[in-house]
Amino acid sequence: MRHDHHDRFGDETTGSASSAWTPNQGSTTLRASYSEGFKAPTLFQLQSEYGNPLLRPESARGGDIGITQRLFDKKLELSVTAFQRTTHDIINFISCSTPPSAICVGRPFGTYDNVARARAQGVELTASFNPSDSLQLEANYTHATTEDRSPGSATFAKELTRRPGETASVLIDYRLPFGLKMGATLTHSGESFDNASNTRRVAGYDLVDVRFAWEMSETVELQARVENLLDKEYETVLNYGQLRRAAYAGAQFHF
Repeated sequence: MRHDHHDRFGDETTGSASSAWTPNQGSTTLRASYSEGFKAPTLFQLQSEYGNPLLRPESARGGDIGITQRLFDKKLELSVTAFQRTTHDIINFISCSTPPSAICVGRPFGTYDNVARARAQGVELTASFNPSDSLQLEANYTHATTEDRSPGSATFAKELTRRPGETASVLIDYRLPFGLKMGATLTHSGESFDNASNTRRVAGYDLVDVRFAWEMSETVELQARVENLLDKEYETVLNYGQLRRAAYAGAQFHF
């Protein structure tokens, strides 16, 4: 249980619960959970040049059910989870590049507004395979639908903005005997819509990241990674480009 007290938006109590049951010492696990959430608007959402002082706080209720199966002496793990969440007064960014919405008066570059009711539901598939202590493989896929369910709204049954319907990733990590660890991640994000009326699309994209770590001793580890290895041009918000290829290096010390 959690209780929030906000000097502007009042008191809110939320709770969550989860359970898991296995009939065969962990080879098969059945899972279920329920949770509630509360989020007050941030100062930026209320008071910035894009702010809307009339925003209401978000509240949400959701749950999921799933099953996990472990095979081959638990080296292979497969999981499927179905989920659903209903959110009231979800805070969304409204693009004002193409008026004439009344809320855009005096806000030519956009503002925040509440979506009275929204629903998200979908399924997530995951797989993990550890054939040895030195090799780890993981993959996951999520298919989700997010809709504006506000009664009487002009955008009723339209998809919520900037929420891709499909996401997936594949991860591989390998450790060499002399302390060098290497890994790579392939990430896929499907297309989404950039506006509430679903007339402008944001293209999907695929990214490749690689990482290295070398344990020089028990106390020192050198690390390096390259994000967006293939130097892809992509956007998560229409006309706002994301970082291209970037490399990082560092060291970690243990005492």
